Amino acid sequence: MKFQKKLTEMKIRKSAVIGMALIGGVAFIAPSCKKGCTDPNADNYNAEAKKDDPDNPCTYTVNPWTEVTYEGTVYNQLTGTITENLTLDAASNWLISGGVFVASGVTLTIEEGTTVNTADDGTVPFLSVSQGGMINACGTASAPIVFTPVSATPAAGDWGGIILNGYAPINTGATAEGEGGTGTYGGTDAADNSGTLCYVRVEYAGKLLSTDNELNGFSFNGVGSATTLHHLQAYRGNDDGFEFFGGTANLEYAVSTGNGDDSFDWTHGWSGTGTNWIVEQDPTSGDRGIEADNNGSNNAATPMSSPSISKMTITGRGISAGKDAVKLREGTAGTLDNFMISEAQDAIDIQHDVTAANVTAGTLTVTNVSTSNVTNDWKVSATVGTDSTNAATMGTTAVNGNGTGADSGWTTGWTKAL
Repeated sequence: MKFQKKLTEMKIRKSAVIGMALIGGVAFIAPSCKKGCTDPNADNYNAEAKKDDPDNPCTYTVNPWTEVTYEGTVYNQLTGTITENLTLDAASNWLISGGVFVASGVTLTIEEGTTVNTADDGTVPFLSVSQGGMINACGTASAPIVFTPVSATPAAGDWGGIILNGYAPINTGATAEGEGGTGTYGGTDAADNSGTLCYVRVEYAGKLLSTDNELNGFSFNGVGSATTLHHLQAYRGNDDGFEFFGGTANLEYAVSTGNGDDSFDWTHGWSGTGTNWIVEQDPTSGDRGIEADNNGSNNAATPMSSPSISKMTITGRGISAGKDAVKLREGTAGTLDNFMISEAQDAIDIQHDVTAANVTAGTLTVTNVSTSNVTNDWKVSATVGTDSTNAATMGTTAVNGNGTGADSGWTTGWTKAL
């Protein structure tokens, strides 16, 4: 019995010190083997874990970019289609190579102060927001977002620019394909929303792909009125600074500087608004301050281009260059008010019968224009007698010296001069 009692007491004492050991006369509890992710490169790394947990394995973020080195600097390079929401932060170096598309249902966010470089690798870099995709790129006057070539010696046409593709109406069919394979656009949603661009500067864009197949600084393809566009600059591109292909987008506070073709261009039924636009042409290159069309194949196509443009200043290349400041043609309608035009052959030129007929119908009006150092304030090239006469008569009242142009002061800090 004594032996059995002694054995029972030993079992009790052993149970009381489970997990304990005696070292140097001191008892301690042996630590448990904590499970978790032991890989420091994993998103869920646990510094206290001693072994991996098979029920909760390590997880890793798969970045939609690859790291490349150019001239000793490491860049996060984007290619192809962005299929998940992505933010480009101002602290990183970003590079786009070839056509980069923002897929439908995906939002690309770009922080203020971010520079996005374009590759010098034999591709045609451009950024295209697909129908249903969104961009949220909003800088500030002190920290704009800048798109520019990675090359130390950038030149006009180094890349393709920014393209937004929306579901708003166009007059070339139900839908159309953007120049350079930049995406499908067009539809029936005039209030479509492609996101926000503000305080964004695009430099050295306007890649020429082939004859009549060029990319611009900013291309707004069937973009809807819910899209927010303001404080944008197209700087020294090879083709147009800004081009609207149909749609209902509104753009205010825009600067087109030193672009190789037209500073602002619209066609295919654009019916949005433009306010406080500035054109600064290079004396050695560039065509028109505005080239305004409806539809080259059918001047009377609907919906007809009929934007409202107010407060615009155009400084052209000089009389000797023989260029128009504003060319209204191919059936465009619209309302133009408060223009200041200088350094051009013809301040305003109206071409084609349907365009002149829009004057007669009152759907094309021009008011409050000031001019200086131009050969002709007003020119009409339409052939229909009555329409031509009405257009010419409008010119005598439109150019009245009352145009004050764009508001001053808003370009400070974020734009780049010639």
